[in-house]
Amino acid sequence: MMHSLIAKPLVAKYCLPQALIRSFLLICLTVPFASQAKFVRADEPPADSTEQKKEQPSQEKQGKQEPPTEAHEHFKAGTGSIKLKEWKNAVSELEQAVKLAPGNSVYHHALGVAYMGSKKANAGWYHFRQAVRLDPKNVAASVDFMKTWKLLDAQGLFNIGKSLKKVAQTLGKPDQVVDQGTRLRLVYGFMSLNFINGRLFSILDMRNLPPKGLTTTDGIAFTLPENKWVVAYRFLAANQGNTEYVKQGESIQSWTELFSSQRFIGAARNKTAAEVMKGIQQQLESRFKNVSFDVLSETEKDVLFIWSIDQSDDHVAQQEVARIVQGEHDIHRLAYTRKGTFEETETLAPWIEKLKQAKLLPAKELREYHKKQQRKIQENQLRDISRQILTKQIELIRKKESEELKLFYIEKVRKNITAELLEKVIPFLDKLSPEEMVDHVKIETEGKTVKAKIFDKQGELFTTLVQTEGRWFAETIWFEALVK
Repeated sequence: MMHSLIAKPLVAKYCLPQALIRSFLLICLTVPFASQAKFVRADEPPADSTEQKKEQPSQEKQGKQEPPTEAHEHFKAGTGSIKLKEWKNAVSELEQAVKLAPGNSVYHHALGVAYMGSKKANAGWYHFRQAVRLDPKNVAASVDFMKTWKLLDAQGLFNIGKSLKKVAQTLGKPDQVVDQGTRLRLVYGFMSLNFINGRLFSILDMRNLPPKGLTTTDGIAFTLPENKWVVAYRFLAANQGNTEYVKQGESIQSWTELFSSQRFIGAARNKTAAEVMKGIQQQLESRFKNVSFDVLSETEKDVLFIWSIDQSDDHVAQQEVARIVQGEHDIHRLAYTRKGTFEETETLAPWIEKLKQAKLLPAKELREYHKKQQRKIQENQLRDISRQILTKQIELIRKKESEELKLFYIEKVRKNITAELLEKVIPFLDKLSPEEMVDHVKIETEGKTVKAKIFDKQGELFTTLVQTEGRWFAETIWFEALVK
């Protein structure tokens, strides 16, 4: 339940220097868009009270409707009880206010505060969501919504790959569900959680999105060492996109190395890449002692630099190499960061070269690049899975489990898998190696059918898999050839 999660201590997603840079970049690159509501990241402090007072309209104006007198009287009594921390009475009064005026954002927010004070986090979370859905410009409700969101974020609930079951159990019934087969979208307040095959794929902040959706004219194409890095966090909003990678076995809450790809939408209209780099340097030097900052290359639109800080009582030692590129409309940032003290920067040479090789591509070319990269990842994953399945099939052949073996093959050929065939195949199994049987995979699309051709170490076609309803089935029985 959410209440038990909220009771846990907050775990910072980033170490302090990373939080500082992300906050600086988000603020300095989005300030010109005054009409956009500020997104409170998991690594940023909530809006302070003075800012809140300045931006927040009167309670009556925030609601979608003129509050009925009786409802407003309950609201005033409830907020009075909140000030006295008389939570039970506050909940009772504000429930009445919401019942009489269910479309009032301010009343829902106040009831959410009362429930949180009563340590009923699930109910509080529900009413924060209703408040921001009724009025996305309700600043106080948005701040409290994000306080809850970023707490769960810091505890890893929104890490890429998190199961749909775990997320839904924690957040409760969503405000909206969009089911597209293997893709599923759950909406909570103004946040959309996007799942593929039951695993979290990305997060979208829906505030201030253009009517026709987000578009881009260009982006950075880059590669990471295969099988060593995984996507840990993927977030998109009206003013930024952010994807972060960690080493296999690490998480965004606990990492030793981090690779970041960020896009600040529309920021190139007001800042150059060189200006952004200088701002980062100023922020680091104003906050930390013994900052080392070296510019490796610099033009107005493309900069490459290294910075590092020593360890102190409130942060670990850290080193980063970053590249900032100015596109037609957006500012793009790539960065490799590592924790610890390193005497020599030469060990960063491979990462410096990797950032140099990254290319700014037009949107159409970038989409094609990503398709090829994604296809390659899928092929390598299918190669590894196929080797595991072959190991399983060899085991089933030894046990003469013909019925279970049939489940790996298309319906048309299943009748050929018999106990007699398995008996003949068993003597040949000791000479087989799944790694030699499956060397590489090539995925192809034939009309509406997706197929995967599996090749052995000699480059010969081993078998072909056909995708049906998200699952792969073999077209041919590979072990028939052993006895022919």
